[in-house]
Amino acid sequence: MATSAVDGGGNSSVGGEDIKFSVMVSLFQWIQKSKSSAQKRSKFRKFLDAFCRKPQDNFAAMRLILPGLDRERGSYGLKEHVLSTCLIDALAMSRDSDDARRLLNWRKGGPKTGSNAGNFSLVAAEVLQRRQGMASAGLTIKELNDFLDHLASSENRAEKTSILSDLIRKTNAQEMKWITMIILKDLKLGISEKSIFHEFHPDAEDLFNVTCDLKLVCEKLRDRSQRHKRQDIEVGKPVRPQLALRVSNASAAWKKLHGKEVVVECKFDGDRIQIHKNNSDLNFFSRNFLDHQEYAHGMSDVITQNILAEKCILDGEMLVWDASINQFAEFGSNQEIAKAAREGLDSDRQLCYVAFDILYVGDTSVIHRSLKERQEILQKVVNPIKGRLEILVPNGGLNAHRLSGKHAL
Repeated sequence: MATSAVDGGGNSSVGGEDIKFSVMVSLFQWIQKSKSSAQKRSKFRKFLDAFCRKPQDNFAAMRLILPGLDRERGSYGLKEHVLSTCLIDALAMSRDSDDARRLLNWRKGGPKTGSNAGNFSLVAAEVLQRRQGMASAGLTIKELNDFLDHLASSENRAEKTSILSDLIRKTNAQEMKWITMIILKDLKLGISEKSIFHEFHPDAEDLFNVTCDLKLVCEKLRDRSQRHKRQDIEVGKPVRPQLALRVSNASAAWKKLHGKEVVVECKFDGDRIQIHKNNSDLNFFSRNFLDHQEYAHGMSDVITQNILAEKCILDGEMLVWDASINQFAEFGSNQEIAKAAREGLDSDRQLCYVAFDILYVGDTSVIHRSLKERQEILQKVVNPIKGRLEILVPNGGLNAHRLSGKHAL
């Protein structure tokens, strides 16, 4: 079994030693079945009040409820296809068995997949019910977090399979269904992240948005009755990116705008990257708050020489510019070109960062200023270099040299 995480004094820093995972499974099932949003929120609050008695219990629970926001744990490297093969091996199934085919072909309907086709976790639960006992071995939240930490840090598929095999022996089929959903970071509870944050603490969402640190939120906001002073963003700590709200059609979008002045921008197909510059120190944070230092070799000199502020935070898209055809390359070549830059290989293709917003400059956050004001600041801070460092603003940057009726470049 995986060893538990400890702090420098040798005391457990994980929490959840006294909370059975079966209790959390009951919470998940109740929330998922309830149709009332108020009931879902109330049940979650009661769970926190009844079971998360110690401060460290909050993070132990919250990282399982909001697995996509947990920066403390690395990537599992387990999407559905790889996870299915690991489960097949962990259950010692033949690859030609009907259950193995159900897992491998989970997306497809038909006699080999059953009625749950398209939902990997339900297909996995259906298979596990036939091969796993119904009794729980009493796995605690702390033990599950230890297992998941070990799963994320394991370097090969054989080790991951061994960990999953241990988990299967410690759980029943219902518990494993929810564990697969935690691994895939999609619980499908029907309760918004915003609601979960609000029930945890009124200031939790605001603090997370400017720190992207779930553990910090749980540690600072352990007392729900004590309000937290609004914290500003900092260079070197990722800021939660603003994302578009999905609506059903264009008419619904216009209604949301309430007749306000709007800006329609070109959508670039690259990696959403937030650049944090502190003199010569650079971070390249993704929308999942990971620092992609593989971009440093290809972009550091361009950024330090052409971003005129010593400290700033830019929001934008990392793309690949193809000089041979004078346009951006197709999606999916970023990592290849970043590797070529790191190895010093010459190519007509090069990394190019398109900044469309600025969140911080000098020693001041500008996140609460209007978009128009931020775009004016952006044009003063960034010295554009064609095909390497660009800006996107309504009447400047890439839009200034596009042909009439054409997208930028």
